[in-house]
Amino acid sequence: MLKKISRLLRDHTLFCCIILTVLLILTVITAISLGTAKISFGTVWKIVLHNLFGLFDLEGIKESTKSIVWRIRVPRALLGLAVGASLTLSGISMQAFTKNPLAEPYVLGISSGASSGAVLAMLVGVYLPSGKMMSVALGAFLGSVVSIILVYALARTSGEIAPIRLVLVGVAVSAILRAFTNYLVYTAPAEAAVRQATFWMLGGLSGAEGKDVALPLIVMVISFVLLMIIAMPLNAMMMGDSSAVTLGVNVNLIRKILIFDSALLTSTAVAVSGCIGFVGLVVPHIVRSLVGSDHKKVIPLSLLGGSLLLIWADIAARMIMPPIELPVGIITALFGGPVFLWMIRARKYSFGE
Repeated sequence: MLKKISRLLRDHTLFCCIILTVLLILTVITAISLGTAKISFGTVWKIVLHNLFGLFDLEGIKESTKSIVWRIRVPRALLGLAVGASLTLSGISMQAFTKNPLAEPYVLGISSGASSGAVLAMLVGVYLPSGKMMSVALGAFLGSVVSIILVYALARTSGEIAPIRLVLVGVAVSAILRAFTNYLVYTAPAEAAVRQATFWMLGGLSGAEGKDVALPLIVMVISFVLLMIIAMPLNAMMMGDSSAVTLGVNVNLIRKILIFDSALLTSTAVAVSGCIGFVGLVVPHIVRSLVGSDHKKVIPLSLLGGSLLLIWADIAARMIMPPIELPVGIITALFGGPVFLWMIRARKYSFGE
């Protein structure tokens, strides 16, 4: 069965992307329709279509119902799409950069750095005039850039970076940054801010608002286009730096692009959703085990898969223990950990080899 699916994905990638896109649209519809507040499917889509295209008369529908659907559920579903895709693309960037299938923002310390910067901005109350969200996003971006530069510098020896050394350094730096973040939370004087930071560190989409969606979506789309443009150089780099240079690839430039791209994707995702692990690790592995290492196929399929995974994880977080809402990071870890272990046991963890 897996071989048939793999052959279908390899030979008909565009058709499979169309199918996954349709499935993603249906998933977004499902996410908007479900929730602890019981609202009929028809009412939900009357509200959505009215706001989008001016269709239907909303007379008789409560204002609270309209707010729940349009101001809470719709931004939440779109944010799940953007964050899932961003984390997956960031994972692809890091794995291509290191030529290591274990690399991802969480393992290499990028997520931890973004978390430290965001929590620091959140707790000290250093807000920009444009609002709290932008200050947290800025803190997350600066933290992610500092962490990846630190990991890169510590892992570099004699002008080269061994993939396993980069992963080991990343794990150590990630642990240090998590300890720093925990210290900030533990010593914070404001109890309300501590609760907010703690829930945020576990990852979730519960606080999604309309203003939070635009930046992650824009960054995700730009990153996707950028990665597709450099897909062939990435394929060449998988054969080794010397082979890539022979083929005319500017390896240093591509790596700088990958570092900046991963930091930008991770910081924008972490700023609005907190730390959500395993998405950027598991999804590219699953796709590579099915279609091989061609980035022209891996990138679009992984983007769609990451969005699907995170939206369904968010649905599960809302529906498992209603009215209590679980952090999405717990759901992705419970799913991603066993899947990753299974892939290691099944030897499906390499770059499509």
